Amino acid sequence: MRNARNTIAAIAIASTAGIASADVFFGDVAGSAEQTGATYSGNLVYEHIAGSVGELTITLTNDTPASVGGRLTAIVFRFDTVDASAWTSLISSTISGMTNTGTVNGAPYGTFKGGAGTGGQFEGGGPASNGLAIGATATFVWKINASDAASLNEMSFLNASNSPGILARFRGLTDGGSDKVPGVIPAPAPIALAGLAGLIATRRRRN
Repeated sequence: MRNARNTIAAIAIASTAGIASADVFFGDVAGSAEQTGATYSGNLVYEHIAGSVGELTITLTNDTPASVGGRLTAIVFRFDTVDASAWTSLISSTISGMTNTGTVNGAPYGTFKGGAGTGGQFEGGGPASNGLAIGATATFVWKINASDAASLNEMSFLNASNSPGILARFRGLTDGGSDKVPGVIPAPAPIALAGLAGLIATRRRRN
């Protein structure tokens, strides 16, 4: 009985590891504007600082295939808040070529509350070479000012009701084109979950 319980616990842990925590996301290649193959991965952490102030940290890696080329030149976000006057401001960036955008139009995906981009723009500001190179990683930190800052969390951003919550811009691709790629949260690991369900069913039959 103990071995069965231990095995079930081990699979439960494995399945949980397969379900990415809420702060992990990646580029939805199939859902991108131009479907060029440009993509990225990253993680997002939100922390309430005090009162109406929070802090959002996004660490981002450009995972675009070398054959596609280009650079990630902007990353923007929105979040669920009851404060219509909520605003954001970039505090720091490990890539100097990407600066605060403020509110931007990410058509056809709608309006985003904040972000970072080359020349402080989303569509295209400054040379694409100022963006994040393929294989490179950068970290951005924003101040979030909203009356409900204390009740926000990672899912307020990644699973915003007006999806997608994250959108990246790519420019200077090998074919001369560009792309806009929404962010998505990884799906659960089906194999691990199926294994857990099977073991639980087996244990019930034995009992």
